[in-house]
Amino acid sequence: MSLTRFDRIVISTLAVLVTMITAVILYGDNIALEATDRWPAPNGSNVSTRTNIQVTFSEPLATVAETAVTLDPPLPGTISIANNQLIFQPNAPLDTNSRYRVTLAPEISSEQGHQLDEPLSWEFQTGQPRIVYISWDDEAADQLYIAKVDGETVTTTPLTATDADVLDFAVKPDGSQIAYAILRDGGAADLWLINSDGSNNRELLACPDAACSQAQWLPDGRRLIYERRNIPTPGAPPGNPRLWWLDATTGETVPLFQNNQMLGLYPRVSNDGQWLSFVSPIDQGIQLFNLADGSGMLIPNQMGSPAVWRPQGDSLLITNINASGTNWSVELTSVDLASEDVIVLSQPMLGEESVDDSSPAWSQDGQWIAFGRKLPRVPMGRQIWVMQADGSEPLAITNDPQIHHGEIAWSPDGRFLLYQQYNLDELYAKPAIWLIEVATGERTEIASPGTLPAWLP
Repeated sequence: MSLTRFDRIVISTLAVLVTMITAVILYGDNIALEATDRWPAPNGSNVSTRTNIQVTFSEPLATVAETAVTLDPPLPGTISIANNQLIFQPNAPLDTNSRYRVTLAPEISSEQGHQLDEPLSWEFQTGQPRIVYISWDDEAADQLYIAKVDGETVTTTPLTATDADVLDFAVKPDGSQIAYAILRDGGAADLWLINSDGSNNRELLACPDAACSQAQWLPDGRRLIYERRNIPTPGAPPGNPRLWWLDATTGETVPLFQNNQMLGLYPRVSNDGQWLSFVSPIDQGIQLFNLADGSGMLIPNQMGSPAVWRPQGDSLLITNINASGTNWSVELTSVDLASEDVIVLSQPMLGEESVDDSSPAWSQDGQWIAFGRKLPRVPMGRQIWVMQADGSEPLAITNDPQIHHGEIAWSPDGRFLLYQQYNLDELYAKPAIWLIEVATGERTEIASPGTLPAWLP
């Protein structure tokens, strides 16, 4: 019996299907896992020294060994998985102006059991940390600015051009983005987000009936905690401060605590993401809150200044008032999380009975503390001092009583201190931002006017 044309088409189609099914049966399990996106990008330049290595795959990942990602030059780190994304977080900042090679081992597997065909490698180049700060533009509106220091040359460029004043800002841990608050008419404040290269400036959270500010990133770079003060009617003073969560990807925001009577301001998150500290006005102290298990600890405090976390996350610095008889001191104290021991670090200078210390800042390695000091009850500018983490070896870095120094921040490599200064003798003086090399005392002016300087790693 001869086959019709239709029969031949059916038989051919069935043969193709059988071949395809056989191929799937024989080779389906050998489908390779693919990397669809990588950060830092291959051959990327000026990458932040605090960047994470992020790789997005074609399928959700299974458990990945800690040795699956390596850096050259070597630098240990921790691996986490979020669906189809692998994140490698180095344990320390990368070196500046250095080339790194990332290698992913082929044994990385998806939940379906698929693996990389071969090791995946690429290179990128880190840059020199920059400085972000607030200054006012030609219209007298406060804006974000970026300063780049190359030897003795300082280049500054505006980052934002809003119609409203920038109140404060927070640099994302990997330096890729900056969250900032802008003040609107009526006293309300919204949160915005901008890439550190000035691109993709967008509203992160509209707060039409509240002042939203003091945003702080969590180490994962996905969530923030911010301070929210409701405004009952436009123009009325903001109400009591409460802390809220904010998802930077979805814009979803919810209260941090179920108890709406819990007040808090100046939130600060430890570098390991385990702990949150905030000023508790009701409890008159610094409240510590474990973000993992909800445990906490209250540190009595009368100053109301934010706590400063050690980069290693095992302790924090508190500024407190110590009144004893007719003398009083403003002291720096260290609080150990494990033992809950509180140790006074500030020691009076020779011939003095008290101290007036504040504005502490940790070096990245956690070995040194920079802080501001002035003589108690003496009209003079606060000077910059440094000391060891245990309070020993105090040393004055500046000595100019007419200049008030504040907002101190260590450079990632520990060589420099960034700070804000104000000339007390100059009429209508503008705040300025300076850089000082700790070892030599050599100073470089960054910007005038300028306030709230921070490192953009």
